[in-house]
Amino acid sequence: MLSPPHVVFLEQFKSASSEGAIFELKLRLLADKTPSLQQFAHEQKLEDIENKVTEYFGNALSEDEKNTIVVCHQLRNKILHCNFSAARKKLVESGAESISAGVKRIDINGLINITQIEAKITQAITNNPGSFESVSESATTTPGRIFGWLLEMGAAGDLLKAILVFQEASAILDRLLVIDRI
Repeated sequence: MLSPPHVVFLEQFKSASSEGAIFELKLRLLADKTPSLQQFAHEQKLEDIENKVTEYFGNALSEDEKNTIVVCHQLRNKILHCNFSAARKKLVESGAESISAGVKRIDINGLINITQIEAKITQAITNNPGSFESVSESATTTPGRIFGWLLEMGAAGDLLKAILVFQEASAILDRLLVIDRI
């Protein structure tokens, strides 16, 4: 039996979420091991820790690296809270190219039989105006959009791009751990 097509995107979401969690852990570990930052290691808002870390290590960070750390914590929040349209914007801010995968949402509410549903799908496939909505043109927070946005992000490769952004930010934090020991 074949798996539904979104299953691969659930795995990508899981990987992106994991990398985002690793980024947070590394940020908190860096703060906790740095005596003058220890008091901030358990701040509720990750941005408070990020601000203190980027301030403390400011001379060792390029502006691009500081931006990566800032965008990374915001991207992590958007992905974990399934606000995929906002996550896409954060990816673009990080420098990743993002284009729509062309996922369409078809409203079949009120259709009473399979013939009507098939006709509506055929209209959408042929790009008949009014028969569908482009998922990327609405916010994830619009009711009924999370599934479409999961497909959109996955098919566009945005979840894989998020993984790379988190890994890049983690590498920056790893470098800071070593710098502080010198």
